[in-house]
Amino acid sequence: MAKFKAISYGLGPIGLSIAKLALERKNEVELVGAVDINPLFKGRDLSELLQLNRRTGISVTDTAEGLWNEADIVLHATSSFLSAAKSQLLEFCMHGLDVVSTTEELSYPWFGHDKDAQELDECAKKNGVTLLGTGVNPGFVLDALAITLSGVCSRVFEIKGERILDALKRRVPFQKKVGIGLSAQEFEENVRTGKFGHIGLPESIAMVASAMGVKIEKIDQEITPKICERPIETENFGVVEKGKVIGLVQNGRGLAGGKILISFHIEMYAGAEKPHDTIEIHGIPDINLTIPGGTPGDIATAAIIVNSIPRVVESIPGLKTIKDLAPAASVFSER
Repeated sequence: MAKFKAISYGLGPIGLSIAKLALERKNEVELVGAVDINPLFKGRDLSELLQLNRRTGISVTDTAEGLWNEADIVLHATSSFLSAAKSQLLEFCMHGLDVVSTTEELSYPWFGHDKDAQELDECAKKNGVTLLGTGVNPGFVLDALAITLSGVCSRVFEIKGERILDALKRRVPFQKKVGIGLSAQEFEENVRTGKFGHIGLPESIAMVASAMGVKIEKIDQEITPKICERPIETENFGVVEKGKVIGLVQNGRGLAGGKILISFHIEMYAGAEKPHDTIEIHGIPDINLTIPGGTPGDIATAAIIVNSIPRVVESIPGLKTIKDLAPAASVFSER
């Protein structure tokens, strides 16, 4: 098995999880650099940020200068938004590095960011590299899984997906993003900024439709607060009182020919009961798959990023999506 040299770029909670797993996969991956703009990280051995009892010999830098010739691929985890990540992605391309990124809007940018997608695709092809945006959602639950399950249907009429998760089991930035502890008014104000709630639902809808040969004409999306019905104790926000926000409910629908072809429902809130992921396909035959407990988002995101490395490095150059590549696969290891 080939051993790939990687730069871990972005060392927030998810980025650190990715870096940790990359270090653990020493037979497949060699981490040659770690980059983050946080001035408190600069110069520190990566082991300090990961709380390891051994030094890695990798000093955190605030730029990838000097690392370009050392690596094959960048493990990128800085922003959900393509507007913030685009310049970084172009820089990686121009230095001849493949990229696998957690940027949600990169998972299928042709629907909402067509010009950016074209620019990134052209730059990647020109420099002989591959870009991929992936994760758990988007990247797996409400797109790759739905696409794969549709493969055993002779006809599909409608696809529905549901993801219910307990926000208290996710990282603190995620808990803030779903609005835990806010008033309903504060929640609505944050929704209006466009940077609140789950990012990537339209991308998942458009990707599924594209994989099944349909051009989505319209995507509707609605985000509403989940209101606390009784006080809930939380580690990071204290007691959330009745009437305050404990999370959100998000719905997305993809329409073509005046019909709803794809509808996804997400609930992310503190103390969610019976978390699960479900894909329901109405077709011939009908398919219904539920993952009890749901897919653990933070662990699984790190895993799919690292597991995607061989697929990305070996791919034909360009901006790719998970529907374009063979599914990521993990490796066997001792318990």
